[in-house]
Amino acid sequence: MKLYDFFWDSPHLDPYRKKAKSGAFLFEQGFPASSFIILTQGLVELVAKRNGALSVVNYLGAGNILGEKSLVEDKIYARVFGARALGEVSYLEFNQATIKQMHETSPKLLIDILEATLRISTERLNRMNRLVQNLRSAHAGERFLYLLMYFTTHHGQPVAEGKAIVLNFETVNYYLDINSFQMEEMIDSLIQKNLLVKKTETVFVVRNEKAILDMIPKLKEEMVPLDFL
Repeated sequence: MKLYDFFWDSPHLDPYRKKAKSGAFLFEQGFPASSFIILTQGLVELVAKRNGALSVVNYLGAGNILGEKSLVEDKIYARVFGARALGEVSYLEFNQATIKQMHETSPKLLIDILEATLRISTERLNRMNRLVQNLRSAHAGERFLYLLMYFTTHHGQPVAEGKAIVLNFETVNYYLDINSFQMEEMIDSLIQKNLLVKKTETVFVVRNEKAILDMIPKLKEEMVPLDFL
């Protein structure tokens, strides 16, 4: 009989369980890191500071792992991003000492953790490789469209009209060197073409991912603001 659905529900991990209230940072960008985290409940946003502005880089839910570099890095390193709770968050936190202890006391559980870490790290690397390839284009409109598709594929939440994404200047500017006017012009163009629906100032719905991907060769010529020419 199976006692729990996910490895992180094992009672052997109870000593490593922690909670964070909504808005609290599990850790902040630039702070020393010597541990890694497995999210077990709730949603976390990864945030980064660039040019004094705070940008949301990613959203992560249960089963995701943060700071896995500490598994193989002997020296304490600086966190690349901050992690902030959206609602109450439950998580597990480990360091190299606790991993060594688990090697002695719960080797099967440790294997489950390491397998999950390897899988998630590989998925992240594959996503970033695809993003880097798409953002190599010299055409600003094309870069923006592929970034929009990246957000939709990896962060989009299914809704009746399509997929909802958070789209604000700080986050887009983290990836692309554009100004807010340029971004607004490209967003307005997609709204006018009925490919994007504005719900709030920062929440938009992508109606048809395939339609945008198929239309990129045409859209990129129509969406470039004057500043880019």
